[in-house]
Amino acid sequence: MSSILLAEDSSTHAALMRSILESAGYHVECVENGRLALETLGQRQPDLVVTDLRMPELNGMELVRAIAEKYSHLPTVVVTARGSESLAVDALATGAANFVPKNSLHKLLNRVVGQTIRMAHADRVFGEGYPPLKRPEFTLTVANDIAAIEPVVLFVVQTLAATGHMNPTHRIRIGTAVYSAMLNAICFGNLEIQDSETLLSRLLAGDETGVQEMAERAAKPEYARRTVELRFSVGEHDTRIQVSQTGRGRVTRMTPAPGTPESFELEQCRGLMLLTSLMDDVIFRAGNSEVVMVKNHD
Repeated sequence: MSSILLAEDSSTHAALMRSILESAGYHVECVENGRLALETLGQRQPDLVVTDLRMPELNGMELVRAIAEKYSHLPTVVVTARGSESLAVDALATGAANFVPKNSLHKLLNRVVGQTIRMAHADRVFGEGYPPLKRPEFTLTVANDIAAIEPVVLFVVQTLAATGHMNPTHRIRIGTAVYSAMLNAICFGNLEIQDSETLLSRLLAGDETGVQEMAERAAKPEYARRTVELRFSVGEHDTRIQVSQTGRGRVTRMTPAPGTPESFELEQCRGLMLLTSLMDDVIFRAGNSEVVMVKNHD
């Protein structure tokens, strides 16, 4: 059973998040602020920390920064209330692995937490004593299957760990960026899902009808031959990852404006924010059908 340390000063929100997490089988320990969270971490280590951003004594931003500095193997996920979007951006820049809007807890919390924990476990496959992998490169092509994304992401994280470049926090954050890029490429590039559709929202929430409808859509003749390609290359000074799709949909957008409350409620905008916040350089090209992400090793 994976363990989670939850830092949240609101008893109502803490009870809700604890209930959601425990429903997925996690062991959850709750504290009221960042100071108590750090004291707890000094005594025992969970698999992941979930934290609110606005808390007394030591806020979520300060907690994320302290964890990134002292416990680089320990991923953090921040939860954000409407109106604190800029804090979420800052938390991602500071070291958080992902974020979940509070109005999307039922839909996203367990999904994000599970993905992040599995990436952390994948990162630990290569411990000390292994000779480092030198300049790995590979290209993978996947069909329009959301379930195919995570195995690719875990392979990316394991490969990065095998090179010895960067610390676990950075490698997990790269995994988050790759997941978001591939999800956007499949859903909005190849399958051309629109904001007005509830399909992706239902799928992310684990609704079986959403899973079924996504598979049916991907099998339609106009979408079936479309694919997503990932090119991965680790050099001496940086890691470069290219994700491209063969569909007609756009994986970038200008509205709603990035960082606004409205943008946090759309999965495509959320994914784009993760890309730009977690990677050092993000380049969109080829008519917005391709994104190149760069992460420096220093």
